[in-house]
Amino acid sequence: MDSVQQVAAPQSDSHFSMKYSTGTTKKYLLWGLAILVGLILYVWITSPMVVTVTGTGEVAVPAESATLSFSVSGSDATPTGAITAVKTRADAIRATLVASGIAESDIAESQIRVVPASAVTQGATGFQAVITMGAKTVHVADNAGLIANLYSSGASLVSQPVIGVDNKEALEEQAFQKALKDAKKQAGVIALKNLKFIRKIVAVSQVTSPSTSTVTSKGETTAEATQPYTFKIVKAVSVSYKMW
Repeated sequence: MDSVQQVAAPQSDSHFSMKYSTGTTKKYLLWGLAILVGLILYVWITSPMVVTVTGTGEVAVPAESATLSFSVSGSDATPTGAITAVKTRADAIRATLVASGIAESDIAESQIRVVPASAVTQGATGFQAVITMGAKTVHVADNAGLIANLYSSGASLVSQPVIGVDNKEALEEQAFQKALKDAKKQAGVIALKNLKFIRKIVAVSQVTSPSTSTVTSKGETTAEATQPYTFKIVKAVSVSYKMW
């Protein structure tokens, strides 16, 4: 009889199975880690810290001009006489202004207004004529003397001088850049304390001081002290940042 050959039963490759199982586990772990990192990044990106800071910038320059407004009046029994009287006074004041160094182009004059004197002063008779005038002078330090001369020449009422500068836009831009720099500095301090290294400006609003003023100030610094009067423009900016 032929001998029966025994065939060994196939055995499973335990090494291959363990390797496959380990690879699958690592894949799932990597996918889980990637999802976790993605969620963290999503929360980080969509939930930034929002900070609003206010910066201020100031520019001080010598006051360049002063504008004075004043009225001139003349009275007479007739409208024609009142007009003649007020024109005479207005011409005298104009001559005074020109003599003080003010150019004709810097002197403004309104139309003559004539009203019955009784409309101004109860019980008065005749007529009153009024002219409103304005003058711009670069001699800012001599405003007091100019006002005295106006009254001496026949002005009825002189308003308080309005101080100003000519290059307003350039000065406002300088003040704005200083305010923005101040706001950026404050935001940098906050970001450093909170370990936020990425910043983005999302909103800017600003407020500017009036470009003309009836007030001057003595120079505070050594450079300003050489100028008797300084004109200041102050700008404040409110800047909102998103920080990550």
